[in-house]
Amino acid sequence: MGNEKKLTNGKFEGIVHISDENGLFKILATDQRGSLRRIINPDNPKAVTAEELKEVKLALIKNLVGRGTNSKATGVLIDPEYSYERSFLTKANIPATVGILMGIEKSGYGSGDEFAPKMEIFNDLDVESAVLKIKARGMSAVKLLIYYRTDSPTAKYQESMIKAIGKACAKYDIAFLVEPVTHSLRGGPHKKKDKKEFAKIKPNLVINTARELSKPEYGIDILKMEFPVDLDFAEELHQDPLEYCKALDEASQLPWVLLSAGVDFDVFIKQVEIATKAGASGFLAGRAIWKDAICQKERDTYLRRVGVERLNKIATLVERYGRPWYKKFVEKLDDITLERGE
Repeated sequence: MGNEKKLTNGKFEGIVHISDENGLFKILATDQRGSLRRIINPDNPKAVTAEELKEVKLALIKNLVGRGTNSKATGVLIDPEYSYERSFLTKANIPATVGILMGIEKSGYGSGDEFAPKMEIFNDLDVESAVLKIKARGMSAVKLLIYYRTDSPTAKYQESMIKAIGKACAKYDIAFLVEPVTHSLRGGPHKKKDKKEFAKIKPNLVINTARELSKPEYGIDILKMEFPVDLDFAEELHQDPLEYCKALDEASQLPWVLLSAGVDFDVFIKQVEIATKAGASGFLAGRAIWKDAICQKERDTYLRRVGVERLNKIATLVERYGRPWYKKFVEKLDDITLERGE
């Protein structure tokens, strides 16, 4: 731990807004687009209309983090194409104490070449315009999902995009959260088709990513990381999940939260307990909490009952074991140095 951490006022306020009074992140993700279409209409995802997407997203946000839900959520992640309008956010009834993050990436940009995905910005905007638009929409942070591994042929391009967004976030003084997601390489084990073989290499991929992207030149404030071990194969492969999470924490110079990657709730709650015991500062998750509510006849009731209960169970684990984000740098929040003035 260092004895000083400098942050600009806007970045500091953004990070504080999406965390609780103890510096822990309990954030709901609702930014899914392609994957949400597949849940709504598995047989024909392309048939799902924009209005149907908006309706589902509104139900998720209003019932899981809205006023009167008794939710422990400290933040909500939304997408930049369907959830940005003031009228939509007003209906969502999000408390002022809950910060909002907005994604900057175009949905499904990796589908053109899963072995060499290249990052694209929503609405085909340039980096600065996109960051400025997110800032102008009143968001607390910019979030970037990026398909990445240090040994990928597109690694340098992806790194250049992260740096460009990081630079723009610094210019417009907004917090920057990055979600790097591993992917298959041509000739290597396929992430979805060869799960056991991919599980063998995944821990090092995730740890190497944290080591690289937490370097200061990327301008990132928080990492949203994959669980480094596939629990289905951990015992067989003699992979200790806690030890690999500790290695991830040691590799990262930045505070990190855990993503759910759409796993079932009972799997994710195990992952959160292990990750927070190893140093994670919370979670940023969506489908693990709400995916089986989408097609429920009484969706709103199910979300307010089962969904909020799930979110709060995970949040309670974070409160018990999580490390405050600022403790990655300093002992007390008061020890953060704010850069203010011209």
